[in-house]
Amino acid sequence: MQSVASWPSVDWTRLFLLLFLGMTLYRMSAEVIHQVEEALDEDEKELLLFLCRDVAADVVPLNVRDLLDVLRERGKLSSVSLAELLYRVRRFDLLKRVLKMDRPTAEALLHRHPHLISDYRVLLMEIGEGLDKSDVSSLIFLMRDYMGRGKIAKDKSFLDLVIELEKLNLVAPDHLDLLEKCLRNIHRIDLKTKIQKYKQSAQGVETNYVNALQASLPNLSVKDPSYNLRVSLEQVCGIPA
Repeated sequence: MQSVASWPSVDWTRLFLLLFLGMTLYRMSAEVIHQVEEALDEDEKELLLFLCRDVAADVVPLNVRDLLDVLRERGKLSSVSLAELLYRVRRFDLLKRVLKMDRPTAEALLHRHPHLISDYRVLLMEIGEGLDKSDVSSLIFLMRDYMGRGKIAKDKSFLDLVIELEKLNLVAPDHLDLLEKCLRNIHRIDLKTKIQKYKQSAQGVETNYVNALQASLPNLSVKDPSYNLRVSLEQVCGIPA
């Protein structure tokens, strides 16, 4: 039997912190929300509001404090989700000060738990970070063919542009061809490649789901528009056709 002394070295402090934070879903206090909101600058607040647009789609928070309060009231602002938000805006100092958590611990939590922020929002954030002012200006100009002249001011950010495109249903999680085309036109092939990787990843998730569904229902053909209703009722519900 292997002795305890010969076991691999384990950072027990981090392990217990991961277990605690991973299982804890307590609501953050108003004091914590206030502390985070005060520490963020305007660009970070804008980014946070953008990243969470899908999470609280039925409300229009006036500011980050309102947003975090809405998430808290809905039970979505746990230590894990707050760590994710701070990690995405790269405020590792707040991770340490507010949650007593370092960057590797936050990254481990992101790998272990479902994300609050969608991969789609993270993709757009990363694209925005890779664009300079001239790139954004060129994108705004190119979008005139689809949005009309004067729809968005020249001095707006990439995130402002994306929000307007979403309102017009020109950009969505499964509708990124226009953005991809415009990135190609301004010769940002590196960012265009990010979109292609996102699409491949999303397609892989969908394929895995379909394969799992077919494995659980061998006689169910997802290609059949009727989904072989008669067969599925017999297999799943025990209802004779």
